Parts: sequence; structure tokens; C-alpha cells
Amino acid sequence: MEVVRVLVAGWFSFDEVIATVGDELGAEVVTGWLTELGVDHDVAWAPYLERGVHWRDVDPADYTHLVFTTGPVGDLPGLRDLTAAFAGAQRWAVNVSVVDEAARAMFDAVWERDAPGVSRPDLAIEGPAADAPVLAVAFAPLQGEYGDRSRADRMRGVIEEWLASRALPWFPIDTDLYDKPHPRRPAQVEALLRRCDVVLSMRLHGLVLGLKHDRPVIACDPIAGGAKVSGQARALDWPLVLEAEDVTAAALDAALSRCLSGELTGAVTRSRGRGAAGTEDARRWFTARLRG
Repeated sequence: MEVVRVLVAGWFSFDEVIATVGDELGAEVVTGWLTELGVDHDVAWAPYLERGVHWRDVDPADYTHLVFTTGPVGDLPGLRDLTAAFAGAQRWAVNVSVVDEAARAMFDAVWERDAPGVSRPDLAIEGPAADAPVLAVAFAPLQGEYGDRSRADRMRGVIEEWLASRALPWFPIDTDLYDKPHPRRPAQVEALLRRCDVVLSMRLHGLVLGLKHDRPVIACDPIAGGAKVSGQARALDWPLVLEAEDVTAAALDAALSRCLSGELTGAVTRSRGRGAAGTEDARRWFTARLRG
């Protein structure tokens, strides 16, 4: 049997193009097929993605097949260069939309996802569903009132790098009341918080609202020596607080593990109880003063 070796490529193979997650998912399906078939293969990644091989650096003679997967194909310089470099291989396009007939001549075989009279499901609908915890992240600004005690910029940089390096899905929680050109309502913020697994907050109200909605919170105080985030954690008896100097990738890993383990479920309930009791104290104080 002929030895087959495949190079899988796509728009993620070019520095000149920012590919989509659908492009990568299409490649994952194709590489899954190749793995099941026991076929040796590589994936060609653009240098900016910092993984795998780059098609300009490999020897085309090492591959029997080039498979370009997902997205539109047309008479584009990058695609012409790629297919010309692998002219000695079988060149297939899979899960593509042919937007320029000149592109069809670049390949020996084409499986189109859409064409006149043809509509086929995109490959991204197949494959295993990703399972990762979703984080809602509340960043804090520099907060000039704390002067040189603020470590917000450094802390944000550590958190953003950690989220990226761990490939964690996350979305920002902005608690400002105005987001040009529209106002923001509390209900919008709270509805988003209910849809995450863990809250990571550099802000006091990110901590409070996360606990209000039964979410474990990684509270990160961006002020050296501690300030209102640490103070609110004490008031609510919330145990998971990282001080400004202690926010590292390792510390965030450990904190996330605690949040996902279930060990903090009781602490969340306790903190909500502390919050309810504190609110009742404030209500009684207010009522007494109002009545004179």
C-alpha cells in the first residue's frame, strides 16, 4: 500500500489572514478522520499562531496530499503560492465555498459546502463539543485615588495572559452605568453573571454580585496592602482573595481549581447569609434614624 502523508492547511496557515474558529474546527474534523484512518499528517499553522509547522518551511516532497479545509477559496496570491508549492501532491479542498472559478483549477478535487444547487453542512457542526469552565471577568481601572498603591495594570496583564495561556473561555463584566452611546442597566450585568461558572473580579461589585448569584468568586484586590475588595471579602466572610502581590498564574490555577471542586459551595451560601444579615442591619439603622 502506498505510504500517504497529508499536510492539512487552511486560512489559519497564513500570516496575512486572521482565520476564524470555524476554520480551525473544520481542520480538527479532517485531522480526526486522518487519525481514525491511521494516516500520518501535519497541520500547517501561520507563524503568528506559534504552533505546528509552517508550510513555507517544510519540504513539499515529504507529503503525498495537501488538504485545504474550510472557508472561501478564490484567485488569491496566498492560495496560489500554497497550491503551486505542493504541485507534486494531490491537492484537495474540503468544506469550502468556491467564490472564484479560477480557484477550482488549483485543486485536484473539491468538496464544496455551498455552490449553485449544492448546500452541505459545514464541518464545524461535527466533532466533540468543548467543555471548559466559563469565567466572567471584572477588571478594575487604575483608580488614581489609591495613588502608587494601585497594581491594576500589572494585575490585569497577569490575568489576561493566564486566560489566554490556559485557553479559558471568558467574557468581560463591565459595571459602569454608561457604555457609549447607551446606558447599561444592572439587570444586564446580573443576567450575564448567572451564565458563567466562575467570577474573577478585581472590583468590589464583581465579588458581591457573583456571590449574590451563587457563583464562586476569585477576588483579586488590585491595591497593594488591600483595600475595598479585601474589606468586602472580610465583611462577607469570603475566603478566596488574592492580594495584589500574590496574583500569579500558579495562584490563579489553584484558585480556579478550588472554585470548580465544589468545596466553596458552603462558603457561597454563608456569604449570602452574611450579606442578608448586613443588609437587614443597615435597614434597621436607616429606619431608626428616619423615625428620629
